[in-house]
Amino acid sequence: MSQAYLLLDRIQIENLADRLFELTGGATVHSLYQRTAYSAVDKAGPLLVVVNPDSPLAKVFWQEWSMTAGIWLESPDDEDQVLEHLRGLIHVRVPGEATVLFRFYDPRITALWLRDLPALERDRLMGPVRLIQLPDSPIHQQTEQPAIPYANRPWLSLTAEHLVHLSTAKRQSFTRQLIEHAQRYYPQYLQSLDSAALQQWAVDCQASAARSGFSAVDEVLLWARFFAVLGAGFPEGPELSAYRQLLAEPGVLPRQRLDNLNDALTHQLLIDKESAL
Repeated sequence: MSQAYLLLDRIQIENLADRLFELTGGATVHSLYQRTAYSAVDKAGPLLVVVNPDSPLAKVFWQEWSMTAGIWLESPDDEDQVLEHLRGLIHVRVPGEATVLFRFYDPRITALWLRDLPALERDRLMGPVRLIQLPDSPIHQQTEQPAIPYANRPWLSLTAEHLVHLSTAKRQSFTRQLIEHAQRYYPQYLQSLDSAALQQWAVDCQASAARSGFSAVDEVLLWARFFAVLGAGFPEGPELSAYRQLLAEPGVLPRQRLDNLNDALTHQLLIDKESAL
């Protein structure tokens, strides 16, 4: 009988260890970076935890985390075998014999990496994992394979073509996500844009956020509010000087700057609404 696991991204999910304790009552949680060359940055590493399909943890995963912050795995093998195999995937060799960390547990990367591979190669990479349940469709292993343990020198490698494919496809995937997000939350500001204009709007929004130092998924999704409501010229323009001051405020962490901008915009919209009454 298979056991289900969640492999979750600690960078994408704020206070993940605390959330897991609350949702599971203290279930054992494994960090993939422990017992590896990356133990010094363990707090940034992904966490593996057993999950039951009808549990509060499963509900939160599918509602909040499954699109960008983790993957659902199932395996009949021993938990230690699953953990050891997943540890072996945390880093890869790339052209030039460089070693880089591999965020294979981002569901967007998981799909791009595994879905188009030949079945035998995909089965080998999945090891003891029989099923990866992604939001749009599952990835099934066809032939059982053993775990490949972690080694300081990565056994997994990605070609230049793989890297280009992952990078391009991930950008395209996020552009679609950004458009869907904006159409859901700020439709009145985008309703005049056709498909091509929406694509360009999303590309320009990401570039605008990057110029101000914001590139993480949650940061760009929040930036989209400013870009939609205040216009594609944000944060330039004489009428936006107050927002530029908040962006440049010294001694404030980047995420707090975004939160301050968000509060300021909400306040301004309330004032505008009251003035219109």
